[in-house]
Amino acid sequence: MESGLFVGPEAREVSMAQAKEIWVSKFGGTSLANARQIMKVKDIIFADARRKIVVVSAPGKEHKDDTKITDLLLNCHKLVEKGKPIDEPFSIIRRRILEIARALHVDEHRMTAELDAIFVRLPSEKTADYAGSRGEYLNGLMIAEHFGAAFIDAEDIVRLTKDGRVDEMTYEIAKRALASVDGRIVIPGFYGKGPDGKIKTFSRGGSDISGAIAARAIGADVYENWTDVSGIYIADPRVAKNAGPIAHITYREIRELATIGASVFHEDAIAPVRTVGIPINVRNTNDPSAPGTMITANRDVSACHLVGVSGKKPYRKVAFDKFMLDRYPEVTASIHEAIAKRNLASDLVVDAFDTIVAYIPTEMDDTEAAALQTALASELEIDACTVSEQLVLIGIVGEGISLEPNLLQAVAAKLAKLEVPGEVVSGPLSVKLLLAVPVAAYAATLNALVDLIVS
Repeated sequence: MESGLFVGPEAREVSMAQAKEIWVSKFGGTSLANARQIMKVKDIIFADARRKIVVVSAPGKEHKDDTKITDLLLNCHKLVEKGKPIDEPFSIIRRRILEIARALHVDEHRMTAELDAIFVRLPSEKTADYAGSRGEYLNGLMIAEHFGAAFIDAEDIVRLTKDGRVDEMTYEIAKRALASVDGRIVIPGFYGKGPDGKIKTFSRGGSDISGAIAARAIGADVYENWTDVSGIYIADPRVAKNAGPIAHITYREIRELATIGASVFHEDAIAPVRTVGIPINVRNTNDPSAPGTMITANRDVSACHLVGVSGKKPYRKVAFDKFMLDRYPEVTASIHEAIAKRNLASDLVVDAFDTIVAYIPTEMDDTEAAALQTALASELEIDACTVSEQLVLIGIVGEGISLEPNLLQAVAAKLAKLEVPGEVVSGPLSVKLLLAVPVAAYAATLNALVDLIVS
């Protein structure tokens, strides 16, 4: 029963001819958790004729104790692998989908048939990719019919490599399919077709990547990403009380924040539109009047030098000292080998003539850290080895950081006031200043640095 192209009864009546621009609008699971949320989405879409292409996620949680449709489907897959029946979790899926269908006044008989087909196919498919993709597929069908829009199955237009990356042929295939429809289009996110012709999900980034693919394929003027927050925040608002949304940020600034722990727009979802310069607008479904955050290749930094601060933890700073170390390349090599053989990875290595400093992300406790220090000191031909207390790396990011000549002084003053023993790890570079402070001082430091940026 599962179908590829469905044109709703009103799809051809919604002319987009007057809209000179085309926007691709992607909505996440919280924005589509139930019929009430989907109706909000419809109001957003129909408020502007430029919103032609809509990319949808599976229904998310309706409340904190709820279970996502995708998680229920993956639970079905796990049961199949164990040879157990899937009736119980699938009955919850069926109930939720049909509740949404009834509330949206879409064809309940059709959705029942789709659910029946998936229920039968799940045990024979036996892949997490197929199971994990069906929430988006079902939601896409319902939303397309509710909107009176064309439904284009991602399986028909998205091609993925064996390791889950986007195959370049996708853009031409998708361009032809999207350009052939005169009216609004709904596409399920998160999946496509693999080299073996079977459904395959993205390894990372989810439906955000699907939206970026559609935007690049059609040459969109804007890629809107609708979620449950009003943009990308200066810092984690759960920790920093004065962290508000960022008005404008660049692709590079997003990347730098992500490398130091910020849960921002996924870099794999930026790549397709970054190459062609399509701006991304992160918006809030529950507050559609809020402008959100605009992500572009460049921005005017004169009014806002710095955009955000983020931290990543826990780390241990491991320092290796040897007089005239730069003359002993074999010792340098042995240091890296000693780290690697313990299955430790260095996120950052600073080489300073007689000292090599490695910042290693690890949950090891103080006893394990002391044992590591002793072992490395005795094993290597070095003068000393020290392993620090647990640290957090905190980065201050902004394309205009070079316009802040007193930034280091201001940061030092903030840390001194807090009596926090911090040190500069790197920078200020062209975009980022990286600091290290004790884990216990993370929240206080983050709040102080946010206040510095805001002021």
